[in-house]
Amino acid sequence: MKHIVRAALITTGLGLLMTFAYDLKQPAGFFSNDARTTYFAATMLLVFGALSMKNVLSYKTKTNIKYTPKHEELKNSGLSLAVLFLFILAPMFDQPERFYICDCQWIRWIGCLFMIDAITFFSWSSWILGKQYYRNDGKASDLKIIKTGPYAIIRHPRLLGLMSWGLSTALVFNNIVALLVTILLVWVVGLKAEDEEVLKELEFGEEWIDYKKQTYRFIPMIY
Repeated sequence: MKHIVRAALITTGLGLLMTFAYDLKQPAGFFSNDARTTYFAATMLLVFGALSMKNVLSYKTKTNIKYTPKHEELKNSGLSLAVLFLFILAPMFDQPERFYICDCQWIRWIGCLFMIDAITFFSWSSWILGKQYYRNDGKASDLKIIKTGPYAIIRHPRLLGLMSWGLSTALVFNNIVALLVTILLVWVVGLKAEDEEVLKELEFGEEWIDYKKQTYRFIPMIY
C-alpha cells in the first residue's frame, strides 16, 4: 500500500509542477489546450502506472562481471536532470509567439501520438522486467537476457519509451527549448544503452551476440 501512496504523491507533485510552470498565477490555463490536456492525463497515467507496480520498484539484479561504465554517475544525473527539465521547461516555454517549433496546432497532436509509444513500451517492458527479476525475499536475481514481450524485437524498449515521452513532450508543448532538452535526453539514453550492451556481452558472450543479431537496439527494421 505504501508504494501506491508514494506513486500518488509523486504523480500529484509532478502534475502541479507542470501546471504551475506553465503559469504561476493561473495554472488552470494549462488545460485551455486540448492536446496539452490529453498529454497531461497520459503522462500522469504513465508515471502513476510505472511507480505503482511494486515488482518494478523492488527488483534487484546481480552480475559476476566487474564492469563500471565511464562517467556512470554523470550519465545518470544527466538523465534525471533532462527529465526534470522537461517537466519544468516544456510548459514554461509554451509561448508560440517566441519559442515555437512551427506555427501550427497539429504538431501538438503528433506529440500525443508519441505518448502511445511511451506508455506502451515503458510500461510493458517495466512489467516484463519486474516479472522476471522480482523476488519476495528481497534478494538480488541473477542477470539474464530477457527475450519475451517487446524484448523479442527490441533490446531496450523501456529506454525507447523514455525517448518517445521526451519527443512527445517537445511536440505537445511545441517549443524549441524542450526539443533541445529532448536531444540531450536521447543522447544520454543512447550512451546508457551502449553501456548496458557492453555489460551484457561481457556477461553472456555468444548468447548475447546471437540475441543482438536477431533484434534491434531501438527501432525495428531501422536501428
